[in-house]
Amino acid sequence: MVLPEQAVILLVEDLEDDVILVRRALAKANVLNPLFVVHDGEEAVAYLDGVGKYSNREEYPLPDIMLLDIKMPKMDGYDVLREVRNRPH
Repeated sequence: MVLPEQAVILLVEDLEDDVILVRRALAKANVLNPLFVVHDGEEAVAYLDGVGKYSNREEYPLPDIMLLDIKMPKMDGYDVLREVRNRPH
């Protein structure tokens, strides 16, 4: 699969070792798209809603693709998916 170069990827992952592995895998696959990382479900929802430090969409654009860990503290991946599905936008 080829992604448009400007497609933004949001990685939701609580383990830094896994973040490193994803970054390496993307680099090895020559996927050079912008990658933004958040570390739990609550932070993912804040990013998607554009609240707090994520309010500047120039700095934190909406993602085209979200890579979502399922087991995370605070709010797990299933909770994030429910939040996303419940929003009309």
